[in-house]
Amino acid sequence: MNKRILKTVKISIPAVLLMVLSGCLKTHDGFIDFTQTSDFVILTGSGLGNFKASNILVNTSSPDTIRNTITVDLASKDNSNGAVTVTIGVDAAVINSYNSANGTNFQPFPANAYTLKDSKLTIPAGQHYASTTLEIYQNKLDPTISYMIPISITDGGGKQLSSNQNTIYYNVIGNPLAGLYTWNFTRYNGDTTVAPNGSSFTGATASPVPTGPTTLILPDSYLQTFVDAAAGVELNFTNNNGVLSNFTVGFDANTTAGLAAGGFTVATAPILLSYQISGNAANHYAGTTFRYYFVLINSSGGTRTLVDKIVKQ
Repeated sequence: MNKRILKTVKISIPAVLLMVLSGCLKTHDGFIDFTQTSDFVILTGSGLGNFKASNILVNTSSPDTIRNTITVDLASKDNSNGAVTVTIGVDAAVINSYNSANGTNFQPFPANAYTLKDSKLTIPAGQHYASTTLEIYQNKLDPTISYMIPISITDGGGKQLSSNQNTIYYNVIGNPLAGLYTWNFTRYNGDTTVAPNGSSFTGATASPVPTGPTTLILPDSYLQTFVDAAAGVELNFTNNNGVLSNFTVGFDANTTAGLAAGGFTVATAPILLSYQISGNAANHYAGTTFRYYFVLINSSGGTRTLVDKIVKQ
């Protein structure tokens, strides 16, 4: 399954917060006087600066659950005076505010598409953080829709809140061509005049991974097997109010790096042999077909010609 799970790094006193606080601290000879500061609680990885990092890539062909760790962090001059209980929750009002400010159309997550394990997080005395888990059930999401689930601190437990680190903007970027496809794959150990390799198949199911509203990674079995599970052919297109055009294919940065690390040479870059756009946004462009190919030279000097065809269900 192609998925990328957001990982949260736990830190005791975030560097950004220290920069904010340092302006009001008395310092001398490298010493910082924390007795002049107030206690803050923040969410690690929060703020609009982390919006891109909070993007969740889903693969709806799998019922697997995506788990995101949410960490409340306490910056305190003295955290030994007792436990601090911080309340968090889904802040639906943030979605409208973000859409209005950015001209986007994020929708709330369906109620059955997620579970926030704990809404109250207790930071024990003498410690700096507490964590819980946000579970996202990707098979409950429509990959053509952009979703947002903002998680905010709603009560700091008596501690102050920062001006910009109270909300994590978990989001899914919808793509009109995302969804399930029927997939045929042919591998030639040489050019197309030789017989296909035994790893060729027809009638499989694939779910291209959206990496943006007009980009997604098309599947290729050889790349996924010998380069990286997330490797594939990147499709780019233009979406003009539901009219899709200007289709191009190539290798994304992740696949390019994987090919180089594996000692592969690209003999022929990805080519879109043919395509047909069927249907419209109302039926998620069912019947749309893409056929593409490319040629690699592996680290042993062997030629591998790869041909894929996918049809949207």
